[in-house]
Amino acid sequence: MEGSVATITGKIRPVEISKLMRRLEKAETPAELVRIEVEIEAIEHLMRETGLYNTKEIRPVNELRMRARWKLGKALAKVERGKPGPAGKDKGTGYPQLKTLLAEISLDKRIAILAQRIGTLPDGELEKAFVEARDNDILSTFDDLIVRARPYWYKANRQRRHRGIAAGAKMTLQDVGPFPLIYADPPWKFEIYSEKGLERTPDQHYATLSDEEIIDFKVRGLGVSDIAHEDAALFLWCTSSNVHRALAIMEAWDFDFKASAVWVKDKGGLGLIFRNWHEILLYGTRGKMPGPQYQPPSAFKYPRGKHSAKPPEIRKEIEKMYPDFDKATRLELFARGKIEGWSTYGLEAG
Repeated sequence: MEGSVATITGKIRPVEISKLMRRLEKAETPAELVRIEVEIEAIEHLMRETGLYNTKEIRPVNELRMRARWKLGKALAKVERGKPGPAGKDKGTGYPQLKTLLAEISLDKRIAILAQRIGTLPDGELEKAFVEARDNDILSTFDDLIVRARPYWYKANRQRRHRGIAAGAKMTLQDVGPFPLIYADPPWKFEIYSEKGLERTPDQHYATLSDEEIIDFKVRGLGVSDIAHEDAALFLWCTSSNVHRALAIMEAWDFDFKASAVWVKDKGGLGLIFRNWHEILLYGTRGKMPGPQYQPPSAFKYPRGKHSAKPPEIRKEIEKMYPDFDKATRLELFARGKIEGWSTYGLEAG
């Protein structure tokens, strides 16, 4: 930011700082906050350059400037966003209304982006930064606040993008989808090596599908890749012995594998090499689907239910990971009955 520094003789009076503090408390618009920060910056610069002030005397002005940038970031985050421009243009902010505002108040785009990152810091974390600076007898810096804000900025950015994807999906709703969030538990068909094994196969409990049938599975005539939103996340169940099959299906559905978690059971099952006490939940994405807002542990520990049924608690964890999606934008594929808050489809979905 650029601003003129008036010539000031003698020391800065505390009353001047108090006036700026009151103005900052009342300021709401980005334009007001930019003007106030310019004034605070001029005073801090003068105090540093004259050599008449120690760190303790400069600190109130320094913290006031940090708070002004923090509050500016919060105000900018509230500016109405429009649709991004064509690919390759308006990179950075990418929103016409915000771009117009920055030009009107002569605020550099990079400063605006960093201010918004600082603005995601909770008030308590901002105060914590000030306390640590005091304890170390140093002045606070924007760089320090940006580092502290990183996890909050990531979360806020993911939330914004999730909401944008959800809103975009609802604007293009068809008879089926598009769904940005898909949770699938395919009825896998397993190869049997003995008559005893035949008695315990999934086929004895429900109709199973071959890998080709799962890949080609249709929801009202549309394939999975067709009902998935262009930006989407997929959670796909498999056992330890058919991970390679599940990865092939994920790829055929046009998703890229990213991570996995396991469900650890309270009882063991069959297995040719190991007795299976767990099942695997694969996670993949397509397009520009951001990661989740909440990261659960990679091991879920819940008791077994009826044959192959997955714990409902894991579905709740997925809902926490993507809280901005609802029944219209999330699908449970191969579901066993209707699920509150989800669209469901499958032979047992009712």
